[in-house]
Amino acid sequence: MELNSPKSSRLPLTGLVLTFLAIVFLAGCGYTLTSSPYKLDLKGQTLRLSVPVAENHSRIGRLGPALTKAVIERLSGTEGLYFDTVNPEATLKLTITSVAVGSGSWEPVETTSRDIPEASSSRTAAVSVMATLSRPNPDGGAPLVKSSQFYNYRTYLVSRDQGQVELQEAEALDWVISDISQKIGAIMFNEF
Repeated sequence: MELNSPKSSRLPLTGLVLTFLAIVFLAGCGYTLTSSPYKLDLKGQTLRLSVPVAENHSRIGRLGPALTKAVIERLSGTEGLYFDTVNPEATLKLTITSVAVGSGSWEPVETTSRDIPEASSSRTAAVSVMATLSRPNPDGGAPLVKSSQFYNYRTYLVSRDQGQVELQEAEALDWVISDISQKIGAIMFNEF
């Protein structure tokens, strides 16, 4: 019995040590859970910003509100930035200029596993967004305007089930919108 006692006391301790090391490793991996991983530097000033619902020139109507929400969530952690629709100092206008979902061809997969589909296809979901940030010129001249085009895509595998295809497309488009909102937050306010 004495030979089994030290082993049994080491196993829970080993599990705790491994769990602790995993937490420490993941804490330093560079990912954050904040809504704004790219912090804007307003240099101690404040900015009242309006972000109207994005214009959407695509067939997927939900993307306009989704992009607007994603951009506001990205910017919401910025110190000194306030969202104001009544009396804004600056306006960030977003326009979804194109959305493309490319179809692929079926390719048979030889497998004996039930977890892998009999055939697979890859598709690409791509989104292009024009962002325009404008504010009045403090010197009284023409308004200050900064415009940038943002584009991203995601490739994903689809199955034969049509319900799954629609879900996979929606997930890919959501990922692209989230990534574009991150780029808008990181780029649009530089030197503005």
